[in-house]
Amino acid sequence: MTYEVAARNVVRAVSLGAVSYLALSLNVSTGQQAFAQTLPPVTVDAPDKPRARQTTQRSQTSTSRVQRRVAAPAPRRVEPVPYVTPSTGTLGSPPAPYAGGQVATGGSLGLLGNRSVMDTPFNQTNYTAQLIQNQQARTIRDVLMNDPSVRVIQAAGGGADSLFVRGFYLDSGDYGLNGLYGIAPYYSIGANFIERVEVLKGPSAVLNGMTTGGTGVASGGAVGGSVNLITKHAPDVDITQLTSTYVSRSQFGGNIDVSRRYGEHKEWGVRLNSTYSNGSTPWNRQTDEFGNVVLGLDYRGENARVAVDLGYQADNLNPPMRFFNIPTTTTLIPPPPKAGTNFQVPWAYYAPTDFFSTVKGEVDVNDWVTAYASFGYHDSNINYAYPSPNISNVAPGALTSPPGVFQLGGLWSRPFAGKETFETLAGETGIRANVDTGPVNHAVNVNYSINDRTYNQKVWTRSNNALTDIIFWNLYTEPTNIPKPNFTTLSASQLTNVNISSVGVSDTMSMFNKRVQLTVGVRRQTAGSEVTNYLTPALSRPETDSSVWTPAYALVVKPVENISLYANYIEGLQTPHVVGSGFANIGTVFPPGQTKQAEAGVKIDTGRLTTTMSVFDITQPSIIAVGNVQVLNGQQRNRGVELNVFGEITPAIRLLGGLALIDGKQVKTANNGATDGRTAVGVPAVTANIGAEWDTPFMRDLTLTGRIVYTSSQYVNVTNTLTLPEWTRVDIGARYTFTSPWNGKPIVVRANIENVFNEAYWASAYSGVITLAAPRTYLLSTTFNF
Repeated sequence: MTYEVAARNVVRAVSLGAVSYLALSLNVSTGQQAFAQTLPPVTVDAPDKPRARQTTQRSQTSTSRVQRRVAAPAPRRVEPVPYVTPSTGTLGSPPAPYAGGQVATGGSLGLLGNRSVMDTPFNQTNYTAQLIQNQQARTIRDVLMNDPSVRVIQAAGGGADSLFVRGFYLDSGDYGLNGLYGIAPYYSIGANFIERVEVLKGPSAVLNGMTTGGTGVASGGAVGGSVNLITKHAPDVDITQLTSTYVSRSQFGGNIDVSRRYGEHKEWGVRLNSTYSNGSTPWNRQTDEFGNVVLGLDYRGENARVAVDLGYQADNLNPPMRFFNIPTTTTLIPPPPKAGTNFQVPWAYYAPTDFFSTVKGEVDVNDWVTAYASFGYHDSNINYAYPSPNISNVAPGALTSPPGVFQLGGLWSRPFAGKETFETLAGETGIRANVDTGPVNHAVNVNYSINDRTYNQKVWTRSNNALTDIIFWNLYTEPTNIPKPNFTTLSASQLTNVNISSVGVSDTMSMFNKRVQLTVGVRRQTAGSEVTNYLTPALSRPETDSSVWTPAYALVVKPVENISLYANYIEGLQTPHVVGSGFANIGTVFPPGQTKQAEAGVKIDTGRLTTTMSVFDITQPSIIAVGNVQVLNGQQRNRGVELNVFGEITPAIRLLGGLALIDGKQVKTANNGATDGRTAVGVPAVTANIGAEWDTPFMRDLTLTGRIVYTSSQYVNVTNTLTLPEWTRVDIGARYTFTSPWNGKPIVVRANIENVFNEAYWASAYSGVITLAAPRTYLLSTTFNF
């Protein structure tokens, strides 16, 4: 009897399981899959606040002592529900990826919070972790190679990631980390722990406040654009990934990515990302040891969210590829050396370390108000020794070797060693609210932010005589026989402190179901700095500060749902300038320079492919000398047109890229306008990127990739007598996914070649320097899932 009951139960269970499996399979294949293919892109603004989770109390009813034992029903399998961040919040879940997965449907706009692309009155592109992993990006500079409006201006192999955005300088110390600027690793940032790379073109003083930039004494101000990095946090599914990596010539390494969520409703999240690589790089005689470890913790509750990130990164680059200084006496830019040639002395080294952390929290006061606060700390240390070469192939006299003789590619430099430390504190607090007043919805934001950077620099040379310290060599002959000097003379010792604080207010007024959105904002910015020069006290100066108002206006109009017309006026800020010695108005403090932008554009979202076209006009002021007096009267104006495209042509073909046409002019210059009307230094007239991915039909799970990067010629000096030729770089790649035979999970093999044709070219020019491009580079990786 018992056997028969058991048999019936087994048959019943098997039958029920088969029916359930069949129903689930039909649902997935006919409904869910089709739904996934036709679902429009997810927008950032959540429609409603999620309802509070209900708890079930245990019954207190008394029972008889004698009861039949009945097996408890098996708990139903409940699929995890994705966490939804309210429209006034920014933590908890980033904007969803767009079709193709290479960019996101939206990003963060500082004071304005998260916005979808179609509701953003600016030109912004948000690159995803999927793109970072598939392109095998090592640092953020590799990610930004996808953007036509961005060009890296630091030397490849130099360990730094400074940029030009819309033709204006962005310092490597001005990257944002989770919305806090100056907190990311200072010189170069590993891409392995980054979820999103958000590139906002144009000034952003109202949105993000002023940036400190380098030492803070002469900040570029991020006036051409800004880059904000969002760190990885645990998603709703567990991740256990191990990726082995190889970069030519013999750079081996690996990445670890592990994440889990805990709690009854998966409130608590933990994610660990780490990378390490070591070996020879594509450059001759160069080795690079690079690693980091970043821990992300977060809590997602009903009415509160908290995210904490702790990270450490170290790099040991021997020797670093430096930029080339172009003295005013140089009248010829020599052809670049053979790709991969190491022009640096063998004893040069570059060793930065960074500890960084951010803490962000949000509390939903009610259904329409969220209060938030965040804090960041960054400690950066760098030790180095190298010469920064000067090109002097036509300079007569003592600065050629042998003296007075022309030699193509002649170099000279005064080597030095140094130690620099940056300590940066950043914080902000504010309130976001959505208020309906009849037909108009108001998204109101109030924000207070601070940023404090202390910079300490010490430099040693061989002696106090600059001429006797100079070394000579040639661009085309690797300097392996130049001995290392004894750096025993302290030549510079300085401490700089920069304090920045601001209050920002904005209101986005939406009408006709968000078909019309008008944003008005203003920020009151106060910036102060002080310098203590220990070697030359006369050059020290006490703290001086200055304040300025910066407004912003922006409009979005949607004549139809999938088309957005937008326009904006916004400003950027550079730190106050103090006139130094040698000028009649020494000690004069100029207010923060206000860069002004006017922009208009159109965005078209077809559901799978988004295209953006924008026109802009940016005017940046600068300090120039008029006789023996410095005045805030210089001006550079960049006007341009940008075209961006991302998404899918078909489910098997993805596109990413665009075109930027920029006319950069020196409008007001020194020496009574001697170079007025000349083209701005380092601003190419045409930059273009186009990348594509193709899921091949002839081999399942094989994807082929390709990218072309083009930069037209650019001027090296303000007189426009020296030019870098145009260049084109071609990259190709492939990836293949197959199922692991031991655990049934996917294994992904990736192979990429950058600079396929091993072209040697001068990549960029900036403020009297030029840089070389990287040689052909092979990248291989295999990702295992556990």
